[in-house]
Amino acid sequence: MATSSSVKTDLSKVLNPEQAAAAARIDGPVLIIAGAGSGKTRMLTYRIAHMLEEGIDEKDILALTFTNKAAKEMSERIRGLLRKPLKELTATTFHSFGLGLLKQYIQHLGYHNDFTLYDTNDNDALIKNCIVACGYQIPDYNIGTLRSLFSDLKTGRRRMESEDGAIAEIYKEWLLTQKAYNVVDFDDLILLPLRLFQEKPWILEKVQERYRYIMIDEFQDTSLLQYRFISTIAKRYRNIAVVGDDDQSIYSWRGANYENILEFEKDFPERVEFRLERNYRSTGNILKAANALIVHNTERKDKKLWTEEEGGAAISIKRHRSSEAAAYWIASQVRSDISNGVKPGDIGVLVRTNSLITELENIFTEMNIPTRISGGKSFFDRREIRDILCYLKVLLNSHDDTSLLRIINTPRRGIGRTTVERLRADADRRGTSLYEAMEHLTGESGGLMQKSRDALRRFQERIVSWKALSDKAPSHIIERIVEDTGYEGMLAEEFPDSPKSVDYRMHGIEILSTRLKRFIDEHDGATMKDYVNAVSLIGDESDDDEKKVNIMTMHASKGLEFISVYLAGIEDDIIPSKRALEESEKNIDEERRLFYVAITRARKKLVINYSDSRITREGEEKMVIPSRFLEEIPAELFKNEEKSPEQLRKEQAAMLRKFLDKARSS
Repeated sequence: MATSSSVKTDLSKVLNPEQAAAAARIDGPVLIIAGAGSGKTRMLTYRIAHMLEEGIDEKDILALTFTNKAAKEMSERIRGLLRKPLKELTATTFHSFGLGLLKQYIQHLGYHNDFTLYDTNDNDALIKNCIVACGYQIPDYNIGTLRSLFSDLKTGRRRMESEDGAIAEIYKEWLLTQKAYNVVDFDDLILLPLRLFQEKPWILEKVQERYRYIMIDEFQDTSLLQYRFISTIAKRYRNIAVVGDDDQSIYSWRGANYENILEFEKDFPERVEFRLERNYRSTGNILKAANALIVHNTERKDKKLWTEEEGGAAISIKRHRSSEAAAYWIASQVRSDISNGVKPGDIGVLVRTNSLITELENIFTEMNIPTRISGGKSFFDRREIRDILCYLKVLLNSHDDTSLLRIINTPRRGIGRTTVERLRADADRRGTSLYEAMEHLTGESGGLMQKSRDALRRFQERIVSWKALSDKAPSHIIERIVEDTGYEGMLAEEFPDSPKSVDYRMHGIEILSTRLKRFIDEHDGATMKDYVNAVSLIGDESDDDEKKVNIMTMHASKGLEFISVYLAGIEDDIIPSKRALEESEKNIDEERRLFYVAITRARKKLVINYSDSRITREGEEKMVIPSRFLEEIPAELFKNEEKSPEQLRKEQAAMLRKFLDKARSS
């Protein structure tokens, strides 16, 4: 057991009464309803510190949240508070925790411990390979739709329909190929530990014995599977504290279920409940707007945020002629904020959908305002960049099994799942790398079919020929790889109706080649291997995000806060989303929660923008009206408009009817 401090922290002096009571309760199940900006991270930090001071061993504690950034912040705060390294304290994400368990125990499910974690891009490429392997055509399928379906099927959120014969065949091939390639995806990081617990009870007992005290932050964002995963561990000692806010549940589309709060109450009836309603982030006017909005959702825990900082600036609402005019105006206001001393990183421009980001990003760039686009894919996460880097890694180290598996049939060269399974079996039996197994199986005594042996031999000969180019410039080697593999032709097959998509990806490979050359030229004595290693460790570039304005979706803003917040495109059919309401009228509650999250990101300044018209994807002008949610906020909280949101909506609706009548008559 850890040694308790001689002088223990007086929680009542560092936390408010509600926070202190929640932090002091460390035994048994605890439900903490924590409103936006209520200081829950501070409370959790002191709660863990209190546990350690009470003699609980740091290795007995498991603290889970949803982002690496949040987990790192929590760890750093606790270590800073106690001034101890706390190397055995586990503060991490659900998926990282699952990954750690699989690294220890996955061999008990028939996998190898050196498994590869596939992301969305990797899975998309694998699904395409499986479509072809099953004898179907890639253009006949929407890969994103298939990926979502396969995820739902794997996690049990959906069942395969009996008429889906081809899809069922592709799905089965995908599962078998993942296993053959020794691959897991993000769903598996929760599913496979659950399988381990069910099939190997002794593993569950070891995990339960290790983690006797469990805390979950952002509990409303957990899926049913994640809740099953952690509650299974917690049921032995029942020391579990969950912290969440049902008003901020906005991820149902990826499996999150705020009703897990009800499940928790049912599974742990002896729980003690606390509510944190004092807000330390936003001004009184911003909170009044948020409270007035969210009260229209009826299925929620009753709570009302309050702050000692009453009043504050009124909320600005700004009407624009067009979405382009709105983007220019927001950019000019952001520039003014920066001139007045607001750091760019303290400014957030939030939108409902990714499609609204491009116009804002382009205009900010035009006005020379640096931006950080949330959710934007790293250059090195792009599939084509990963593919080429894996080719280079194999040239540098032919025993890199992970990289070899990625490129062995990319582009397709007739090396299917069955051949890969034979390769792995031979490597395991003889204790060699896959490359050495390939050398063995291409021999006359290898036992492979002639067609498979020829395909492997041709691949191996290519690798040897590329290695022979080691004295050439890296750009030449990359060029030869692309040419010899027919990589551009593969892209053309995948995007038959979009030559721009092919050009975009090929241009990315050119950029990689240029960056590699620049790295070698600018670093004395540097080699291609140095660059590949540097990219693998830390990426190619680092950004100073504090010097950039944040443009992001409302979903991506969750957990963040900004001094100034600009909400763009606050119009009906955008927020609430037309598509979401077409799927189900019940989605109005989640759309309202999303708008609530957006509002409560603001600390001092909140500016809501909407337009009279918007250009559709087809290039046509479309008249729009302000969001219905604006009518749910008291008019006296707004400034800059002589008319209330309700009056503005009525005028816009009349304009829209007039526009439509004119269009019909013409």
